[in-house]
Amino acid sequence: MRIPKDSFLLTLPIAHRGLHDAASGIPENSLAAFRRASEEGYAAELDVHFSADGKIVVFHDDNLLRMTGVDAPVSSLTAAELSRLRLSDTDERIPLLTEVIELLDGKTPLLVEIKDQHGRKGLVQATAVLMQNYRGEYALQSFHPLYVAEMKRCAPHVLRGQLGCGYERFSIRRFIVKNMHLNFLTKPDFISYNADDLPFPRARRKDAALLAWTIRSEEEYARLANIADNVIFEKFRPPKKRPQN
Repeated sequence: MRIPKDSFLLTLPIAHRGLHDAASGIPENSLAAFRRASEEGYAAELDVHFSADGKIVVFHDDNLLRMTGVDAPVSSLTAAELSRLRLSDTDERIPLLTEVIELLDGKTPLLVEIKDQHGRKGLVQATAVLMQNYRGEYALQSFHPLYVAEMKRCAPHVLRGQLGCGYERFSIRRFIVKNMHLNFLTKPDFISYNADDLPFPRARRKDAALLAWTIRSEEEYARLANIADNVIFEKFRPPKKRPQN
């Protein structure tokens, strides 16, 4: 699937884990962060996991410790138990994906990262089913090449992306992801690559757009302006509309 020129993936910078700001008491991947992104006219990126009872929750890390102070895997607690935790000592809690969908009501484009479930199956399909209820633009992405392939089967009409970066520690899977070796099979519509590793020839393909993450300053934005088609950002406000090449 070719990305339309007016797609948010090419025209609207994407707020990393929502438009969060610790100083303002708005933690990442919170309803407040997504509300703020919507109010300021940006797209929003978010991350999804399964809870222990099979609900789809919005949270980045595999472990809850950094954001909640509880040293436990996200997947070990039920959605109800997760909702009782608070994010970064604020009143914000871990939301369900359905709550984000209801809050934004299609008004804000969403980029949904499907996290690796380490052997637990079904998250790609379950996410695709829920996102069918979203009335606005959205796209799916993952580091896991098999998830990207599954996105094509579950939601062939939805734009899908392969995440990548230059890993410090070696493994076969990391080597494959870093060098985009399975893209000829999975055929992602876009590639989301770590800005610190750009430019990187294998991250640029003539048949796929390139997103750079995570941009944190105007200087970094300027460096990537002629390299990436769009940016995933935090800690500053990039221009709302990027010129088309």
